[in-house]
Amino acid sequence: LSTYENVLTINAAVSNIYRHTYTCTVVNVLGSDSKAVLASPPPRVTISTTGTLTAGKLFSFICTVTLADGGSLTEDLIVQWVTPVGININTDSDIGILITNSTVTYNSTLNFTPLRTSHGGQYTCNATTTAGNDTATETLTLQIPPPTLAITRDPDASVTLHPGDFLALTCTILIDPAVVDSGIEVNGSLSGPGGRPRSTTMRFSA
Repeated sequence: LSTYENVLTINAAVSNIYRHTYTCTVVNVLGSDSKAVLASPPPRVTISTTGTLTAGKLFSFICTVTLADGGSLTEDLIVQWVTPVGININTDSDIGILITNSTVTYNSTLNFTPLRTSHGGQYTCNATTTAGNDTATETLTLQIPPPTLAITRDPDASVTLHPGDFLALTCTILIDPAVVDSGIEVNGSLSGPGGRPRSTTMRFSA
């Protein structure tokens, strides 16, 4: 029994565009035999965005998986997101992240509801099939809304001050704890955890 090999080399640039079935046929005086194989290139992954890159707003990363011409979504397609700290995620409502998968359009949407300061960093979408895998990475850089300031006086403006009276001016700083995970600086010190209000009061002698 002797062995004969015939090698077909497929250019990588071509294999990444087209999906083909290749057939090898052997013929001799006694007959013929054929074997076919489907050459399927790995998926392609792109990431697009929608929404506003501001803390407290809604924002989404959309991972689109494109298969080769003639390809179809099969059970061997796995789409996965990786967070900035390297954790694979499916659903994590505790930090406001929700993944929505669409098997019709080959999209996996990473929704931030809403964006928080802790969400900043790089996010990677990875698509894997039996033919290989591809990844795409996007960086989430947040714009943080300014805090709300309010100044009150004690006594209030309806009270007439006289020499020797005291006036207290209180500046209250408030930032939404739903979107900011760390404190804000007031005269070199920080507000409480979660961005709770902080006040500073100055007293003057009239």
